[in-house]
Amino acid sequence: MRWFGPRFRTVRHYAGRLRQGLSRHKLLLAFVALLNTGFAQVNHIEAAARLLSHGQTENAEAEARQGLQNPATRALALAMLGTIRLQETKYKESTEFLTQALAINPHLVGARTSLGDAYLLQGKIGPARASFQEVLKLDPGNVNARFDLAKLEASQRNFRQSLNMASRIVPQLATSEEGILLLAADYGALGKTEELKALPGKWRQLDAPSAEASVEFANLLALYRMTAEAKEILDSIEEKIAAEASAPLSFKLGQAYLTLEVLDHAEEAFKTALSLNPDCVACDLNLGAIAERQGNTEKALAYLIPAKQHDPDNPEVLFQFGRVCLERNLLDDATPALARAVELKPDHDPYVYVLGSANVARGNLTKAASLFSGLLQKHPQDAVLNYAMGAVYYLMGKYTEAELSLKKSLQAQPDQVAAPYYLGLTYDAVGQDDQAVAVFRGLLKAHPQHAPSYVKLGGILLRQHQYAEAQQDLERAVSLDPGSVEAHHQLGMALLRLGRTADSDEQFAESRKLEAERRAQSDMRLRLVLPD
Repeated sequence: MRWFGPRFRTVRHYAGRLRQGLSRHKLLLAFVALLNTGFAQVNHIEAAARLLSHGQTENAEAEARQGLQNPATRALALAMLGTIRLQETKYKESTEFLTQALAINPHLVGARTSLGDAYLLQGKIGPARASFQEVLKLDPGNVNARFDLAKLEASQRNFRQSLNMASRIVPQLATSEEGILLLAADYGALGKTEELKALPGKWRQLDAPSAEASVEFANLLALYRMTAEAKEILDSIEEKIAAEASAPLSFKLGQAYLTLEVLDHAEEAFKTALSLNPDCVACDLNLGAIAERQGNTEKALAYLIPAKQHDPDNPEVLFQFGRVCLERNLLDDATPALARAVELKPDHDPYVYVLGSANVARGNLTKAASLFSGLLQKHPQDAVLNYAMGAVYYLMGKYTEAELSLKKSLQAQPDQVAAPYYLGLTYDAVGQDDQAVAVFRGLLKAHPQHAPSYVKLGGILLRQHQYAEAQQDLERAVSLDPGSVEAHHQLGMALLRLGRTADSDEQFAESRKLEAERRAQSDMRLRLVLPD
């Protein structure tokens, strides 16, 4: 199963970027229509544009409303009021004013471009696209409408249409943050590697690009395996982001470093974001993920527990918390968290799979079989699911069904460890020693470091009175996994059969010691997670 995929910028993202830029909105739209109009007739509109460009919204609106009185400037005045409402994030009113302006004068291309922006900010993709396309019919060289339409298509993952639209204005796009970001998204998605490789040079030529845009560009480069270039950009702005003391920006920096697998820098960025915003659940979640990648599941829980307390019904938090608890054998904590995650997102396959695994660990085999069976109906050829189902059948004593499922898993993915191991266990359970030995030896030939297979193979050979050969395999198991209780015990049995009593007693003693340590560790783990 494919659990994850690349993230591309959405309409919401482009709308957010557009919203941030409204203070620099294309206020020249009114002047485009003034070319054939006398100054005396349009002085209110000119004044409104000037005032709006200086942030004097109320005064700008007063001037624009003066322009409503004159039929010659009414369309321009309505367009200006629509622009003012757009900057005020009053998108519905903006749409109404701009639509009225265009009803009077359909050739106001600036107003039509702004109307497309207003629709986009409301999530109305179809009307926004139609507005931008109409502008280009009236004015094919209009850079703003072409750029906006290209961004819209990219947000819908229509990357080829986006690049077709942007191709005529690439030189202009390559001189701005947003333009380079668009090109990077298009080139990367369409596999245009050479074109993508040229963009970091363009980025370095920009006049002080923002830290936020730099992080976003680095993320795109990392997504398309331009790792060195992405890291160079991030390293160049790390101090700047730290100086800005912005929780959202530090968080984005952490995400970018995490994509690059630069875990130490990612961890520091997320810690900074968390210090600036102690309620940042996503910070805790990512710090937990980093700790887990570093092999420190106890540290991971130290972040996941507060995340769960802050957002108890967040399915991703519940899933990650439950998964780490399962890894630490904290079954009483893992199972309810995973069950709740599945309840919140019942169609999310990874959640269901891990819940099934938790039920296996608890011995709830019927429930586990039901969960895995449901997933298999959706993914009947999946190697992992067929293995999981086969393992459950083996544990339930349904050996015929186990054999069929495990063989199906191996057909889908021949080079694996789990399915052949359980297939060997299945043959061992039904007394088919020769088949079991053949499976374990085949597995060890492909994966000579798999200690459990040496243990099982040694046990079968011991049962067949092949003591010297059993000793060899069991010694190999102990060398690979010195903490294996069963390996030491079985080796003790083999040495005992060979008459090496002292060596046998030493192995039995080590087995008992490890068993006692395992029980003590289990008791300790059960106290790690306090009840809510």
